[in-house]
Amino acid sequence: MHSSLAATLDYGEYAVELERYVVMQLGIAKPGEAMFELPHAHPDRGRSIGAYYFWLFPTTMFNVYPWGVSVNVVTPLGVDRTRVSFLPFVWDESRRETGAGAGLDRVEREDEAIVEAVQRGVRSRLYDRGRYSPTREAGVHHFHRLLAEFMNR
Repeated sequence: MHSSLAATLDYGEYAVELERYVVMQLGIAKPGEAMFELPHAHPDRGRSIGAYYFWLFPTTMFNVYPWGVSVNVVTPLGVDRTRVSFLPFVWDESRRETGAGAGLDRVEREDEAIVEAVQRGVRSRLYDRGRYSPTREAGVHHFHRLLAEFMNR
């Protein structure tokens, strides 16, 4: 669904790790794409990490690329509306247009289009809820469970 990221990341190797209030996604770079130069003691040393994506429950995301970080803050505006603020912080301008974070504005617009399309589908009369994909939607499922937990307190 994400053509800009699919061009640089190996979706088959994409990994999701769950913590209590965090979902971490590891974007594995395709051969020849920009990746982190990790120190020898780093647990991901030897892996071609093109991006780290951290979702912090409930409304903040840190998308970390070799050139810097994009902070996304989601502000609920109503039951069916949100605003997302995208705040990029660049520490290596020379790498800004390489790898998974290249063309960040385009990637963020793709994100918006995907979310809007999903919401249209969910509101459709034809939509019948189904199961989460255990291999691709573990993070979404985790956050939905956290939301349910907090709403039931």
